[in-house]
Amino acid sequence: MTALENYPLGYSEAEAKRLMEQGAMLEDLTDDLLSRAGLAPGMRVLDLGCGVGDVSLLAARIVGEKGSVLGVDRSASSLEIARGRAKRRAEHCGPANISFVEADLNTFEPDGTFDAIIGRFVLHYVPERASMLHRLSQSLRPGGVMAMQEYDLSSFAQAPESALFAQFRRWILDGFKSAGGEPDTGSKLYATFLQAGLPCPQMVCAQRVHCGPEATSYEEATQGLRSLLPAVERNRIATATEIEIDTLANRLREDAVARQAVVFAPRLVSAWARAMQP
Repeated sequence: MTALENYPLGYSEAEAKRLMEQGAMLEDLTDDLLSRAGLAPGMRVLDLGCGVGDVSLLAARIVGEKGSVLGVDRSASSLEIARGRAKRRAEHCGPANISFVEADLNTFEPDGTFDAIIGRFVLHYVPERASMLHRLSQSLRPGGVMAMQEYDLSSFAQAPESALFAQFRRWILDGFKSAGGEPDTGSKLYATFLQAGLPCPQMVCAQRVHCGPEATSYEEATQGLRSLLPAVERNRIATATEIEIDTLANRLREDAVARQAVVFAPRLVSAWARAMQP
């Protein structure tokens, strides 16, 4: 399996758009993690698996002109979008010391030391999570921060659950796992930090609840499944004809509203720790 094939959701324009919409939806929760972890003006920050740049841009806003952010991702197309977003931000909000580099995290060797290493939804796609964090943590200055944020996808739920939602959830989880993703890295963060040789992390979690006819969760989750469709069909989990993706969000909404059901977004787990002093 190549590095690019190891990202279950692919690198289409639709997936890039979904990532940006997801980033906007989760901005407050990621900002909360970075604040709790101690990001501050003047810090040098490394963003792992930066994708289209959401977390890098958020960190750049916190560290300011005297700080710097380096975003790392293996997708050239994602980094092209991230660089464009950073340029537009600089035009509207003033200069920011933010840059991006194309590299595979399994072999990436940082240049110099960092005050913080951060990442969101990157460990889902790294088989040797603890080994990678251990290696990269050697680039943290003494007392520097490691801060990660991950989903537990299996906690995606509806109450009361309908047959349609249960099938939809199975398609997402089975498709994600069949393409090599680990769905529940959030609840594994504690063990991952310890196995990486990091101190016991502080942790918090959040889970958004969506309900009513105006809820946007149906479109957001359906877009995730749309990105997974190649894996879903390739691994014979379901066919596009069975899924009827173009009408799925509306069917999910109508079903939920008729039954006065609520949807629990996947649990979002945040963990952070400071590197040992010498």
